[in-house]
Amino acid sequence: MEGMILKSLVDYQEDFFEFLRIVSQNCFSQKGQFVLKKMIELKEKEALSIQTLCSSLDNHFQESEYFLNFLSTEGNPNYLNFAQNFIFSSKLREQKALGERLKSASDSNTLLDLSLLQKELDLDTKEIKNLNEWIEFYKDKPKSPQYATKIDFLDSCFNGGFELGQLMLLSGDPEAGKTMLGLQILENLAKSTKVGFFCFEFTIEQYIRRKEKNPALFFNNISVINEGYDIFEIARNIKQMYKNGVKFFLIDSQMRITTPQTRSMEEEETLKFSTLARLCHTLGIFVILIIQTAKGDKDNPMGSKKGGHEASITLRIERVNASKEEAKVSEFDELSRIILVKKNKQTGKHFKEKVYFDKNTLTFSSNEPSSEPVEIYFEETKETKFIDMPSI
Repeated sequence: MEGMILKSLVDYQEDFFEFLRIVSQNCFSQKGQFVLKKMIELKEKEALSIQTLCSSLDNHFQESEYFLNFLSTEGNPNYLNFAQNFIFSSKLREQKALGERLKSASDSNTLLDLSLLQKELDLDTKEIKNLNEWIEFYKDKPKSPQYATKIDFLDSCFNGGFELGQLMLLSGDPEAGKTMLGLQILENLAKSTKVGFFCFEFTIEQYIRRKEKNPALFFNNISVINEGYDIFEIARNIKQMYKNGVKFFLIDSQMRITTPQTRSMEEEETLKFSTLARLCHTLGIFVILIIQTAKGDKDNPMGSKKGGHEASITLRIERVNASKEEAKVSEFDELSRIILVKKNKQTGKHFKEKVYFDKNTLTFSSNEPSSEPVEIYFEETKETKFIDMPSI
């Protein structure tokens, strides 16, 4: 596994320092630590490649069996997911070596200091900061910004907008408008920052057709992907967009995401949430994942009770029963919904409010939509258009 990890660090450098944040260099063998030290030096100079690594090593080491095996090993883009397994296998290796030392000492009637042996097994020991050290660490760092959604009921609940580093789960009744609310949030954020949309439930062409009537959208700030359903491929695409400045992501939806087959459906579904939550925390991004829930359990994602624990925010949208008069035509009120915020680690506020849906703009607001269209003149296109606007 060590050879695969080292080769992956060269071939897929996006997670280079994140992997080393999790895994101590002591987990590598003596030769592995030697190679890793050279790799870190090159990485810090932004010059790491197989060619530069070879040039930094003497001919004798390049011809060694260890290095030749390293060169012939294939890297894995998902090596970050092997971090804990690598730590475990490293401890087993050290445990075996210590066992041999203990046996040899016993055979020679020699007592060893077991406390020193225990220290050798603490391969992943990390420095723990006290509170004063953390205060000093954050003293010169800028305060985390908030990003306003321009949706009145959400900005009120989150004290002005969303903070980064969070996974939000968006659930709701069938046809309640989960995707429309998610897109309203994303498109409003696109007015001030770059966003990414994983459009898995319909085609990009269908999305474009739905937005042709809205010339005010900041299309250059919206990146759209409609292929690559595997959770690890989604993670790679998120990292790539993050490098290009994207901070907010909408994934539509949970049931489209695929995972490697494991022992149970619970493990497979939970992997989706743990992977996305880890990305939010390590990259400092905000991911909205539209999820499905069972009729008997509206609080947890379908197939994963642990999934809800990974999220910082859970938001649900529900249909409102129609009045007696309207019930003759439709079971539900088409112009209103109930919005519930059931988990909110950002501000701690829980929230339940009736909101209104505008069928013309496909948006939600605390105010009832106006029945009268508003005439708007667009300077760039020299066109006048009538657009239905929510009342104020």
